[in-house]
Formats: sequence, C-alpha cells, structure tokens
Amino acid sequence: MYEAGGYAVLAGCSISLVEGERGQMSPENVQRAIRKVAGSDSHYPECTLICVENTANVGGGSIYDQETLDAICEVAHRNDCRAHMDGARMFNAVVASGTDPARMVRDFDTISICLSKGLGAPIGSVLVGDAATIAEAHRWRKMFGGGMRQSGILAAAGLYALENNIDRLGEDHARARRLAEALDAMEEYSIDLGAVQSNMVYINCKKDGAKTLVNSLAERGVDVLDLEHGVDYGDISTLRAVVHLHITDEDIDRVIAAFDAAQ
Repeated sequence: MYEAGGYAVLAGCSISLVEGERGQMSPENVQRAIRKVAGSDSHYPECTLICVENTANVGGGSIYDQETLDAICEVAHRNDCRAHMDGARMFNAVVASGTDPARMVRDFDTISICLSKGLGAPIGSVLVGDAATIAEAHRWRKMFGGGMRQSGILAAAGLYALENNIDRLGEDHARARRLAEALDAMEEYSIDLGAVQSNMVYINCKKDGAKTLVNSLAERGVDVLDLEHGVDYGDISTLRAVVHLHITDEDIDRVIAAFDAAQ
C-alpha cells in the first residue's frame, strides 16, 4: 500500500496482501496466499517471506494474540518461508499485551524495531536476526546508500529510548483510549473502539469532509493524517491520530475540543 512501491523497484519483489479483521492476518489466509513455483508450470512467484506487522497500523493499532503469531510462523516455516515481524510499534504491543518481547518474537527469523515513533528517539530503526542475516543486510544497506558515519550519537539516543521509554507507552495507550471514547460520543465521528488497543485512533467522518476537517484541526494546532488517498473506505473518510510521548493530558483535552468545534 505504501513506501512508493519500493519493494518492487529496489528488490524486484512481488507481494500478496492478506486481508484480515482489523488488519490482522489469520494463519489460514496466510497459507492460502503462499504460492510456489513448483507445480505451477512456472506461473507462480516463489514465496519466501511472510511479514507480520504488530501492532497492525491499518487495523487501528490492533495487537496480535500470541497464538496467532506462533501459528503464522509455523505456516511460514512449514512452507520453507522465513517469518519477519515488522515491529515498528512492537513495544506498544508488548506493553499493551503484557507479553515478554523475547516470547513475542520467539519464532520469527528477523524483527525490525523503530526507535522513534512511540519510543521517542529522534531517528533510527534496528534489524534483529542471526549473524549471517545481519551480515547480508549490512552489505545491502551499504549498496543502497544507507551507511552512516555519524551513527554513534543516534545510537546513544536509541539506547536511551530503549532503556527509559518502553514502560511509559501505557500512558500513550490510556490517552488514545480517552480520545477515542470522547470522539466516538460526538455525532459527526465514529470509531471502532475495539481496534483502539494501543496508541492509534482511526476516526471515521463524512466522505467529503476529511480535507476540511484536517484543515480545520490544523488551524487549531492539531495535526492528523487523512488516509483517503489510495485507500477505498466506502462512504466514509478516515483520519489517523497517533499519541506519543510528547502528547500530554492537556493536549488530549485540546484535541477533543478542536474536534468538537470542527463538527
């Protein structure tokens, strides 16, 4: 859906999107999506990687249960595929679910973790995997121009985030929940409260009202993302609001008041 189709341009990969409730794939649908060259008379691509995002962004920040994660990894490995967790917001899932992070990713071959977003570092992500995988990834990063001589100061910020900003993610989740419940009670908006499981709030509004609403909120100092472009949500428009460590209780009050005034 995103990243400008870079996977195809840069890596020559094809992908298969798997539909799921609140953005979460089921093991059964993952199995159905896997295609292999063998037996296809060379028609099918060779599926070699299954990617799981936790929390699920377009699912409203929803969180996979551990049984499902384990089952998806089992499907991947049974079909001679590697399993990767896109853990951009993995620690949100860890804190909200109470799952030990090592247990959450036990059966995955690789994990990516974003040090900014909820953890609050100014920049940076890390890739976790075995030594051979990391050595190969290091080489590809070099070829793609991703090497950085000034990484020490960024690593220091990332270490601070990992050591100090994980447990406090629960504060973001509580504020997101308060925001979601307040907006859902307003006449002009609706929210799937069951999907508000971490720090994201997806707000449904009138189909033609998203851009006007975004502009109105911006004038009041509130920035939200309009997801209308490239995604068909039927008769509604959807906005995404994300709570992070710079958002206070007073800020949530201001956001609620801004949405109320923009109705």
